[in-house]
Amino acid sequence: MNLNIVENLRNELPWKEFIDTMVDQKFQVSHSLTTNHKSILNSGRLMLVNNPIGSGTLRDPSLLSLQPFIVFRPINEDQLRKILTQSQKFKIPITFASGKTGLSGGFANFGILVDLENMHANSKPIVLNLSQNQVYTEQSVLVSDLITIVHFHSKGKKIFPVQPASALKLPVRVGGLIASNASGITSGKLGPTNDWIINLRVMLPNGNIIEIDRNESLYNKIVGGNGFYGVVLSANFKLYEPEVNFERAIIFGGDLSLAFNGLQKVLDAKVFPLVSEFVTSPIKLPGKFGNLKPSKKQSGKKQNVNWAVLLKGKKEIVSEFIEIMLKECICNWLKINEEEYQNYMQERSSFAILVQTSEDDTNHIAFPGFEDILSHPKYLPDIIDCINAIFTKNGFHKVIFGYGHINFRKGMGLLLHMRLPVPIDYFYREQSENLIQVCETVYEVIITLKNKFRIKYKAEHSSGPFDIWLNSNFRNTLEKDINQGFAFKNPHLMIYNKLKEEINLKSSKNYERELFVSSMISYLR
Repeated sequence: MNLNIVENLRNELPWKEFIDTMVDQKFQVSHSLTTNHKSILNSGRLMLVNNPIGSGTLRDPSLLSLQPFIVFRPINEDQLRKILTQSQKFKIPITFASGKTGLSGGFANFGILVDLENMHANSKPIVLNLSQNQVYTEQSVLVSDLITIVHFHSKGKKIFPVQPASALKLPVRVGGLIASNASGITSGKLGPTNDWIINLRVMLPNGNIIEIDRNESLYNKIVGGNGFYGVVLSANFKLYEPEVNFERAIIFGGDLSLAFNGLQKVLDAKVFPLVSEFVTSPIKLPGKFGNLKPSKKQSGKKQNVNWAVLLKGKKEIVSEFIEIMLKECICNWLKINEEEYQNYMQERSSFAILVQTSEDDTNHIAFPGFEDILSHPKYLPDIIDCINAIFTKNGFHKVIFGYGHINFRKGMGLLLHMRLPVPIDYFYREQSENLIQVCETVYEVIITLKNKFRIKYKAEHSSGPFDIWLNSNFRNTLEKDINQGFAFKNPHLMIYNKLKEEINLKSSKNYERELFVSSMISYLR
């Protein structure tokens, strides 16, 4: 692969003309960030140009990143409109970031990156209307703040319905919630973001602002659209009024196969508590979960705790869930209070950054790509064995830890989170060739899961560039919409098309795999 492809694409863009135009629009050029720039930075008019240090901090946890040539941090809609219209005029790729917590490199860009963290559309970023059972929120609002504010002002009688576990630990924001159609710990019963939006205010690529709801054709290109078709400015959400008399419990046991069979029975019976999360390990559960000590015995030996289920919901539903699990597998359960439940949930939320492998060391990074695996629970033991077989064949350790949602989006299945453990030194410049093996392994897992188990990549998380790399229908539609001005110029598509030309010339026998690997590796070097 030509390692200069991204650099060449960047150099081909009309930067001088664009920058001169933005200066005429009252933006100010800077090639560095110092305390002297504080006032201009706070004004939203700073245009950070070709600064590797300043722009290099704008990354998500996916490890897939590019060096943007220009970074903007607008604070109002007028500034944003000028940025969008001029980027479209000069055909420069543009992407948007705010919370920066994605797992797909969606905003990675060699062109223009717009950081929306400080942009406001209203003097009040949150307007709570309990009588109408709804809340208005700007895109930059932290989801954790929404959850807290709704709970506090309603005295616990209502909740904000979309609660990603990562929002308890990371700065997940409303704009990203909508752009990825996120789910979370309540999605089994309540569904994803899409089910709770009343309407949206969106700025289109031409700078026009429109209000849309689910009846508009554009709605499904905005909600879950990765920011490719417009920028979400604000939204009105419905609130959820949960059942009274919540019960909280934790179930735990040793035999993983029996546990997954039990969870299959739970889903077949459509027993949907408000929250049902699980953790699993064939060796030992981490953290607080590892301190659980069942008294059940099998074959005269005390069992290890290899799985645990955390529940919160209506008393009758939680009791039915426990009854099914007690019938199907050897397990114990404890009734817990709200404080204990929150402590376990905080621990569960931290697992997003935990790496556990068959080797007892901490020198690995959890690499995403196929990390959210949606399946019926009864198939998961075979799926986990299949993934680990690919890992070990390609020289990586087995993963010995998984976690996720037992009921995903109203009965679609169990969502398992599992990532490739990559040695940290693979990311050292002198060992960068090892990253090709990482990308090939990710591709092999994705294709194997698709062909053998009919599992699609990125069942929950934002797909970012993965749809461009793997979905020809999506790719063709996006390209058509870009040409018609309905979507932003897209850096992922530009890189993919350039690599496609190069690989076509070589007439590669493994064309699709090489194109995927070449695309992904562009974001890692």
